[in-house]
Amino acid sequence: MADILHALSIQAKPRKVYRALTEQNGLRSWWTRFTMAEPTVGHVNEFGFGGAFKFEMRIDDLIPDELVQWTCQSGHEEWVDTVLTFRLDVLPEKQGTLVHFAHTGWLRNDGVLPQCSYDWAQYLRSLKPYLEQGQGTPS
Repeated sequence: MADILHALSIQAKPRKVYRALTEQNGLRSWWTRFTMAEPTVGHVNEFGFGGAFKFEMRIDDLIPDELVQWTCQSGHEEWVDTVLTFRLDVLPEKQGTLVHFAHTGWLRNDGVLPQCSYDWAQYLRSLKPYLEQGQGTPS
């Protein structure tokens, strides 16, 4: 199996980062404007990317200010059953948060995985200015 791993330092407290990863308006501000989300374990959030193309993510775990975990239920066939995890660590010296992102459980390391790794890096780069300056670049 193959994994996508990224880490990103953000000058925002974990509470603010957690809200951006769990609340509908936050997710719409950095990932995709076509988001239907509810921060409840077991709920299936929907993320659209133009036309009829969308992903459905079941929320598996939420630990406020520490962890967000989803499993892809539908979307691109290579994404189904992959797990997306955002782990938040406090950066006390900088009053910030280190976001550890993992998209795990890929069955192969070719196909769409390389493009998705690049895309995730770009979306995480959207999360950072959204939280630090109030403006992300969502899809």
